[in-house]
Amino acid sequence: MAPWVQSAHALYGGRMMRTDTLHMTLAFLGQADEAATQHLVAACQEWTLPSGSMVLREPGRFLNAKVVWLGPAAAEPASLEWLYRANEQLWAQLAPLGWSPRETAFRPHVSLLRNAGPGPLEALQGPTVHWTPKRCVLVGSRPTQAGSRYTVLAEIPLANEPH
Repeated sequence: MAPWVQSAHALYGGRMMRTDTLHMTLAFLGQADEAATQHLVAACQEWTLPSGSMVLREPGRFLNAKVVWLGPAAAEPASLEWLYRANEQLWAQLAPLGWSPRETAFRPHVSLLRNAGPGPLEALQGPTVHWTPKRCVLVGSRPTQAGSRYTVLAEIPLANEPH
């Protein structure tokens, strides 16, 4: 995905995401106190989520957040059924613990830039990226001046879907 990050930066400026931390968020939880975090770490040890493959080739942007991203084509929902099911299952497991989604709809994406400037999205192009997630993790994030510092708190096993 590095060519996408570099092309996006050349077009829109902003802060490039480090390629070693590129990820797809299934559920953004926001801030949590230590007790809630420990409860969540313990709970997710019992979970399993479906996994599969996807093709990332469609750039997009969240204008209000000034984020440029790469995601699977919105016109291919059937091939991503496992991913939407993983998102639904995750929220079903989070709800009894007091968590609820902040977004009205799940849009799978990998953020390439933050604080992106304006520019035509049609200009952003790059290679097709075939991606099969290797793991699903619960990550704690601490903001720093250089960007967020991520710490893996727990791992949720994946069950590969038959093709």
